Amino acid sequence: MNRKVVVVGDSVIRGVDSYVCTRDRGSRMVSCLPGAQVGDLLNRVDRLLAPPGVDPVVVVHVGTNDIGKGRKAVLQDKFIEVTDKLRSRTSMVVFSGILPVPCASQAKLAEIRGLNAWLKWWFRKEEFSVMGHWKTFWNRWDLFKPDGLHLKQLSHVPNLLTKTPE
Repeated sequence: MNRKVVVVGDSVIRGVDSYVCTRDRGSRMVSCLPGAQVGDLLNRVDRLLAPPGVDPVVVVHVGTNDIGKGRKAVLQDKFIEVTDKLRSRTSMVVFSGILPVPCASQAKLAEIRGLNAWLKWWFRKEEFSVMGHWKTFWNRWDLFKPDGLHLKQLSHVPNLLTKTPE
């Protein structure tokens, strides 16, 4: 039997189920939470990873909707809470770094880079895997829809999900 895989995140992951679930729909699930912020995952983890006792691989892509909405320390604390919650439910978690935003100001891009650097440090410290995508998507604005957040074509999603963990 294959190990269950759960991909959860904000609207950036919309449509990845056609890629993720192709091989084995029975053991793979994608939960797209449009507009989700990091703190929103706390209330969803138990429902998404039910039943207790199952040890799924969990891939998390969230954080874009948190940028520019508060203090860095508050956001870091939310990520810490999410990692603690996930650790209590599974042994294998992979976090996906926040993508660059094409239309963002230099200040916002700097905030994203700074958060990604901290996330990379924190997740490694906590022995979680991290996938970084900055180099894959930086200056590749052609990959994004005009809204500057979502990917244009699902054919690029494999790059997002299968990038070698950093």
